[in-house]
Amino acid sequence: MKHLSIDKLALYSGSELPWWTRLAIQRHVSSCTQCQHEVAQFRETAEAVRMETEEMPAGVQWERLAAEMRANVRLGLEASDAISAYGPVTESGPGQGMSWRVAALATGFVVLLSIGYWLNAAKKSEQLAAMRAADPVVAEASENGVGMSDGNKGMVLQGPRASNRAAIVTVSTRGSAGAQYVDEETGQVTVNHVYVE
Repeated sequence: MKHLSIDKLALYSGSELPWWTRLAIQRHVSSCTQCQHEVAQFRETAEAVRMETEEMPAGVQWERLAAEMRANVRLGLEASDAISAYGPVTESGPGQGMSWRVAALATGFVVLLSIGYWLNAAKKSEQLAAMRAADPVVAEASENGVGMSDGNKGMVLQGPRASNRAAIVTVSTRGSAGAQYVDEETGQVTVNHVYVE
């Protein structure tokens, strides 16, 4: 069974709903013990509030306060009507500041630029640190073979002796070099790759 919302039960307990809505809610509450319990709690709370208000300090002019509150509500409604009579408020104009949309867009743009600058600076500092390292390892490829060296020592994977020239030589900026050799008589392909980390 689907229960009624708390706000509907609260309004029902205070008899603050139209009669047709009260009838529909009363039909549900009469058959639902959980909603009956909620309505009973609302009514107990309302009775406790009434008892507390009876004990208010003497000398308070409740009628005067109620009249002032009604006057304030009327004044607010009339001010709203007066403002709406002039039409919608426009936010653009020479004396106006930047709209919130433009400010949000500019803030987002500045954040993106800052992140891009930071990432680029971090990458450049890594590249500079790698360049400053003593004798970086270099991958090399030629028609005769692929290899790597650190300036002092090196290693070369030479191609097959039958064919002195590589058919395809590749060098990657990520630290790899490769060569593919094709035997002209058998068509056999030999592939050599060197990876540097």
